[in-house]
Amino acid sequence: MPAATLPAVTTTLDPLAELEADHRLWRHTLFPGWLRDSQGRVIPDGPHHRDFWEWVWQIRRGRRCQDFAGIWNRGGAKSANVEQATVALGARRARRYAWYVSSTQDSADDHVGAISGLLESPQLAAFYPDLAARRLTQYGYSRGWRGNRLTTRQPFTVDAVGLDKAVRGRRMVEDRPDLIVLDDIDDALDGPTITQHKIEAITHKIIPAGSEDLVVIAIQNLVHPHSFFTRMVDGRADWLTDRITSGPIPAIWDLEYQQGPDLRWYITGGRPSWVGFDLERAQAELHKIGLTAFLSECQHLVEPPPGGMFDHLDFERMNVSWDDLPELVRSVVWVDPAVTSTDGSDCQGIQADALGVDDLIYRLFSWEQITTPEQALERAILKAIEHGADRVGIETDQGGDAWRGTYRSVVRHLEDTRQIRKGSAPRVVDAKAGSSAGPKTHRAGLMLADYERGRIRHVRGTSITLERALRRFPKTKPFDLVDASYYGWADLRNTFEIAGGPGDDDRPPAPRGSASWEDDPYSAPRHSRWRRP
Repeated sequence: MPAATLPAVTTTLDPLAELEADHRLWRHTLFPGWLRDSQGRVIPDGPHHRDFWEWVWQIRRGRRCQDFAGIWNRGGAKSANVEQATVALGARRARRYAWYVSSTQDSADDHVGAISGLLESPQLAAFYPDLAARRLTQYGYSRGWRGNRLTTRQPFTVDAVGLDKAVRGRRMVEDRPDLIVLDDIDDALDGPTITQHKIEAITHKIIPAGSEDLVVIAIQNLVHPHSFFTRMVDGRADWLTDRITSGPIPAIWDLEYQQGPDLRWYITGGRPSWVGFDLERAQAELHKIGLTAFLSECQHLVEPPPGGMFDHLDFERMNVSWDDLPELVRSVVWVDPAVTSTDGSDCQGIQADALGVDDLIYRLFSWEQITTPEQALERAILKAIEHGADRVGIETDQGGDAWRGTYRSVVRHLEDTRQIRKGSAPRVVDAKAGSSAGPKTHRAGLMLADYERGRIRHVRGTSITLERALRRFPKTKPFDLVDASYYGWADLRNTFEIAGGPGDDDRPPAPRGSASWEDDPYSAPRHSRWRRP
């Protein structure tokens, strides 16, 4: 990492004036720990950081100026710079009242908590004692120093404002905010309605509440194609039109990458936009979150690929034969059922997956067709027994109890027709679509990251059915097999709560008519058994 050169210190009669003469000296003097690496070396700013601080340093009390929108990458010290800038504007008396606005109140409170830590630093107190001291009432009690509001003796006030809370009427006595920070506004899961609500809240309530000399700082990476910040980049936004736009700044300029023999992705070329997030850190982040998330969060590439979400994967390289399977820890079968079986119905999707001792997921069986729910459950149960699965899972939009009842009926039919031995059927569990895992594309994106990290293998046989489904998702229906494959993956990775029969160590009284859980073949937990087909 190149060493940063700090401005030379000259002797003056006014140490504060000397400190405020250069923003670099100001930050490195007051917040040294924030601007150094673990070895104590100074981390130099990137060009976009310097531009931002030069803009901050020209702001004066009572003067209007252009707003600032920073489209910076994840890991690019977005919030750290803006939180310090908020303190700087208060310290230099350029602004008196700030709103720190985020999508949720909890997120806004976190940012204000970070600002509180800056205000309480001893270095700041040495130069700005009134800014570091809490404002007190006439009785000596702290006035407005809590999780969502900071009020200093100077005076300077910072309020945390969450878009999920009411903002109408939020004012401090006669003051209106002269600084508004928009940070962490967009979320990757925001749909069109939520995005529109956020835009309306910001443009109809937040910004109009500002003072005549209001200045707005907007900072975030791009997270989806229609977000608040994306619209400022592509020209659709009709708000904050008198602004300086910094970015989009990616983590790596001219990024080059390729897939390695282990199916993970590696950065092979490019230049970091900031030495604090160099190629080594970028590579670690790529391994951690996967290629698709890295391209979105760190490179601002939020448009979906030309084909489907999974179209860039080389499935042939992840295919294995049955003879290559390691010892399997556990297996599951998941079904995404349709209610009817007409020509216009959705397909039924079935996915059988197993977790190996090597912590890789092996996709054993994939099936997608239009058939009756009962026939789909029959096939799922038979495959579960064949592969030694410990349970059959059903994705349910609603009516989980009804689906479990259907499952019991199907098991009894298989037992009565002697297709399976009594008591051999695995227990049934269910998960409600969208209850905690988010919309289809988000769920698929979570699984995609595991594919990009090389943690999934396809067993040759029926895998071509799954690969076709993945390649067309989410461009072309049906999506049922992709949904079933997500739940199989999530079950084995333990990424969500599943409803159904209780676990081995926490069982309620046995069902009516059954002596124990072990006597109820439809609810009793069972361990995976693996045998080759």
